[in-house]
Amino acid sequence: MLKFVIKRVLSLIPVLLIITLILFVLLQLMPGDPVNAYLGQGSKTTPEQQERIRAQLGLDKSPVVQYFNWIGRTLKGDFGSSIQYRKPVKEIIGTYIWNSFLLNIVSLVLAFAIAIPVGIKSAVNKYGKFDNFWTVFSLIGMGMPSFFFALLLIFFIAVPIDFFPLNLMQDPLKAALGYENFFAEILDILRHMILPVVVLTIISLASLIRYVRNSVIDVINQDYIRTARSKGLSEKVVIYRHAFRNALIPVVTLIGLYIPTLFGGSILLETVFIWPGIGKMLYSGVMNRDIWLVMSSNTFYALLTVLGNFVSDVSYAAVDPRVKLE
Repeated sequence: MLKFVIKRVLSLIPVLLIITLILFVLLQLMPGDPVNAYLGQGSKTTPEQQERIRAQLGLDKSPVVQYFNWIGRTLKGDFGSSIQYRKPVKEIIGTYIWNSFLLNIVSLVLAFAIAIPVGIKSAVNKYGKFDNFWTVFSLIGMGMPSFFFALLLIFFIAVPIDFFPLNLMQDPLKAALGYENFFAEILDILRHMILPVVVLTIISLASLIRYVRNSVIDVINQDYIRTARSKGLSEKVVIYRHAFRNALIPVVTLIGLYIPTLFGGSILLETVFIWPGIGKMLYSGVMNRDIWLVMSSNTFYALLTVLGNFVSDVSYAAVDPRVKLE
């Protein structure tokens, strides 16, 4: 186990370096000037003033020097300053990432809570009406883009019903004047969360149901399940005591793979619902060539992806004693 952990940690270093190098090259090739994005449209600054600003942002040096300077600062915990927000990148990511995490953790818990019992029942009643209904639901959910589903909810639910607000994460007026109490603030946030959580839950639910269903079907066709039935055990005992525990082994590994999703946010969904998450922030950073913000955010995602795969491997070995980490 220790050997496996050390090997994974060592392999993480070159992977992250390659990813950051590719990101930096792509950002350098993008059209536009970060200084112009910093100054805004219609700025009347002189070329001398622009050069001073370029030097303040660390963009006056060669791309190679800029890259290694960023690596050095990052190792010290300094991710640079955002060109667009004019704040430290660490502060911006620390603010927006938890907004995305709030949406994704709620939707993921709901998706797993629904997908596991539905997937089990669909597997037990394979090709029945219940299974056919959820099969069609899964196919539609996996085939429909999240932003299109979000637009449908806005048009048919949010617009006719005034209860579902579409402005940011909180009501701007209430947030500025102050809430009556803590519960009033929580209720306001929950109202803003309902529609994006519904979209995320259904999109995740569509694939999870199919995954759980297929996993359970594979298990209930095994010889030891037939043996358990031949001993006269009830179908409920066979399914939930024997089949269910083994069918969950591959499902547990999905939790690690969902770690990047929890913190990653959704660019299109957060843009449609005007949710102040890290996905929307990253989209704005790319459009404004906020180089250090984009570099730090994507490096963080890469780190989460590698850690997610590591957690999946470890969790698989934890729930299945037959699997050994080499």
